[in-house]
Amino acid sequence: MIRTARHGDVHLITLDRPDRRNAVDGPMAEALAEAVGAAERDDEVRAIVLTGAGGAFCAGNDLKAMAAGDFPVPTPDGPPPMRVTRTPPAKPVVAAVEGYCFGGGFELALWADLRVASATAEFGTLNLAHGLPCLDGATVRLPRLVGQGRALDILLTARRVPADQALAYGLVDRLVDAGQALEGALELAGAVARLPVEARNAARRSVLEQWALPEDEAAGNEARLALGA
Repeated sequence: MIRTARHGDVHLITLDRPDRRNAVDGPMAEALAEAVGAAERDDEVRAIVLTGAGGAFCAGNDLKAMAAGDFPVPTPDGPPPMRVTRTPPAKPVVAAVEGYCFGGGFELALWADLRVASATAEFGTLNLAHGLPCLDGATVRLPRLVGQGRALDILLTARRVPADQALAYGLVDRLVDAGQALEGALELAGAVARLPVEARNAARRSVLEQWALPEDEAAGNEARLALGA
């Protein structure tokens, strides 16, 4: 249900359950965590692309599996349903999004550093319409990407956000033709992978770490990271 492949120094991870629009059950979440961990530990991997098979990214958590008790009962300190979303990825991740990107799948795309979407992509927290809360970071990462007002509009209506609106909101970084999301994401990840690693990683860490810091401390952190101090 999780496939991996190497494209030079870019590692591709594919959610491969197209009959369920790549909805994630417990074993698939564990396999995803293992695949991400393996890529993060591999010194030859300089960027990761995450995508879904069969014209969809991910329809979210498998509701049938949840009803059957396939997922552990969530707790504040336990792992989130998608397993990997509690902390930022150790290496740059680009999500390649075609079709459905809902619920936990949407949160998985938000976990990525960058998002390339095709014209078919649709985003949203449809889980809220079923009374299922966000547990994989949507309420934290979405406002930081698009602002509080737009985030609340998406969250509190549980509506579908089309690809062109997602681009206008800043939710999507690049918009491509239908069927071209993976190609676009591999191209973008390749550009990320080609940068000198130390300077690139310092810039990325500074961006990710600055949210919890006052501006002057964030500027100091930028300098420490840049100089390896």
